[in-house]
Amino acid sequence: MMRICTILLLRKDDSMEVGFCGYSYHTTTYTFPSPNRLDTYLIRLQTEGTARIGINGKTYEAQPGDLLLVKPGDEYELHVDNPASGDYHLFCNGSSLDAWWTGATRSHITSISIDPRLLSLWQHITEEARRPTTEQSHDLIETLIEALLLMIDRSLREVQTNMRPPVVSRMMRYIEGNVTNDFKIIDVADSVGLSVSRTVHLFKEVTGMTIVAYAQSIRLQLAEEQMRYTQHSLERIAELSGFRTYPYFHRIFKRKYGVAPGVYRTLQQKNEKK
Repeated sequence: MMRICTILLLRKDDSMEVGFCGYSYHTTTYTFPSPNRLDTYLIRLQTEGTARIGINGKTYEAQPGDLLLVKPGDEYELHVDNPASGDYHLFCNGSSLDAWWTGATRSHITSISIDPRLLSLWQHITEEARRPTTEQSHDLIETLIEALLLMIDRSLREVQTNMRPPVVSRMMRYIEGNVTNDFKIIDVADSVGLSVSRTVHLFKEVTGMTIVAYAQSIRLQLAEEQMRYTQHSLERIAELSGFRTYPYFHRIFKRKYGVAPGVYRTLQQKNEKK
């Protein structure tokens, strides 16, 4: 297992206590100490692969897009049976977390859209907390965490109010779950029991994106994260992110970010050293 970008922050006034926050990419099987009774809240979003989660003796199979919420006192287990499992996680405590938790009914696991804005907030929290202690802004970190909680609530409301047809949500879940594989549009159509033409039309009508564009956006997000947080070669990152060939990845990446993958990675590494 490779755990990346974890941070530890304790606020002096004890209004916000952050344990671990970051992104983990498991390259081997892994088991979190089990059972482990948590003394913090845990917010965890599965972004790649699968994981087997145990909460108070009940087992859940986490798929990409599954948001896990655990409160202090709950028994928590994590088992990665198949490598190539990725997740964002945040262990934290504080009065603002207490208020957020009690402000709504919280299910242990809910499937939401993998929103790049949500992941960006997670990354900003991690990056800010990685600064030297004398340069950290505790207020900024707490504000970012509160923004993350608000974004999570918005995602949960979208699920609860069915703002998009359930069949389109199922298409999105299929794409997100198979984005690193070389799936075809007919596979998406078969997964929801619709014709290819109906699937293509409905997805574009509801999301404003084609299926190919949506898959590419997720693949680029996965690639960008791995370029920032892993030491994999660019060719390996292209493969792990679901791109068929490196030249194809290079072309799509440069079209979106304006620079080649290697240049982007170098610039990010320089910024992190500042």
